[in-house]
Amino acid sequence: MFGFSPAEGAGSMTKQLCSHLRAHIGNGTLPPGLRLPPTRRAAQELGIARNIVIEVYEQLTAEGYLITRIGAGTYVANSIELRSPKSVPPQPAPVPAPVPNRHAGDWIDFDAGTPDLRHFPRKLWSQYMRDVTANEPEHVLDYGDCRGSGALRETLVRYLFRVKGIRCTPDQIIVTSGTSEGCLLLASAFGDMFRAVYVEEPTIGFIADIFKTLHYTVHPVEVDAQGMNVGQIDPSAPQGLLILTPSHQYPTGSILSIQRRQQAVKLAETYGHYILEDDYNSEFRHKGSPIPPLHLLAPDRVIYAGTFSKTLSPAIKLGFLIVPPHLVDRILQTKADLNLSASSLTQMALSRFIEDGHFDRHIHKMRAIYRKRRIFLKEQVQRLFGGETQVLGDEAGMHVQLVFRPEVYGSVDWKGCEAFGVRLSSFDEYARRQGRHPGKIVLGYGKLTEADIAEGLRKLHAFVQSVKSV
Repeated sequence: MFGFSPAEGAGSMTKQLCSHLRAHIGNGTLPPGLRLPPTRRAAQELGIARNIVIEVYEQLTAEGYLITRIGAGTYVANSIELRSPKSVPPQPAPVPAPVPNRHAGDWIDFDAGTPDLRHFPRKLWSQYMRDVTANEPEHVLDYGDCRGSGALRETLVRYLFRVKGIRCTPDQIIVTSGTSEGCLLLASAFGDMFRAVYVEEPTIGFIADIFKTLHYTVHPVEVDAQGMNVGQIDPSAPQGLLILTPSHQYPTGSILSIQRRQQAVKLAETYGHYILEDDYNSEFRHKGSPIPPLHLLAPDRVIYAGTFSKTLSPAIKLGFLIVPPHLVDRILQTKADLNLSASSLTQMALSRFIEDGHFDRHIHKMRAIYRKRRIFLKEQVQRLFGGETQVLGDEAGMHVQLVFRPEVYGSVDWKGCEAFGVRLSSFDEYARRQGRHPGKIVLGYGKLTEADIAEGLRKLHAFVQSVKSV
């Protein structure tokens, strides 16, 4: 089918077929509107299991490459810009990689910002920290390299290529204490280049607040089911930084479609913008394969930000930036001027933890846990609320968007949930423009047990029934 021929050692059959179809859609070999073969016939032609083809079609539909018309088949989507592959400087071949009580009283807290720390590998992590402290040379006790530990940066180069397909060098990686520090660093470094920042609306507020504090003009851009509506940014708008969460937007949970990704890249390349890709939890994808990073489309215009706060623990306080080569010196000088650094001990321990395969195993374990909780939450929502709600944005991460029909519930003050023993966030808490998201709330399930989820949803149901009856 379409000249596909799997290769040994190139990843799973699903991953290879996804990449093959992406490439042929991107270069126009498979034109917009083309109907793809039914999954059964495609599987027979390829000699593979039908469920693999189904998974590939679902994955590319989620990314925006394909559209499914009920009863009519699967088609190549329209509006995908054809792009010639960028030439990437040759890189060296990657070296193979050698809880206490959470609630006060009866509160059920659907906080979406914290992973389940009961499963953090405490004993194993403690062993790595002790070993580094006891046996590494004394330089690990010093302030360390401004760029971050050389060992960790080399480890990240291998990990990012193996897991996300990102090609970079250790010199392009700048270790931070997390996404907040990364944003502070960029806001400080770019001040003499531009003073505009374009943020998703709604989104978590601290990122925009950092730039606003440093006297940037913050431009909110609406988010819909395909992510940030990049087309709302006028070509004549001031040069600046677009801040995107392409793999799983917060709080909507939407995925930035391939059409929007291409729009963002074209806007940046044509009008001199840069893009900050905040990839805070793409490891936890529950349907299909992880969404390819936006960085792959334009490594010279995209700054990739990663963090270990959601995958391991916020207490580790480590993140990193992948910076285009021509920006490295500017950002490093700013980092040195601000005297920003992260613990060398923690960096060395994390490097070894990843190299020894424990990080991969932890991700695999937690992905299974979160996927099970997501399924349970959706089942409970359906049982309690039926057709009065929609669960959206559940394909990845540790939170979902729950939408109550406004014609049934009207304008709800969601703070009233607290009287029923539930804490959660409404979309208005993440919006710079208030009143545009009636009935939309965020339910984080990462740190909750199934019993917590069931009890919390029962209390939420009691609250909405009390509102409905008024």
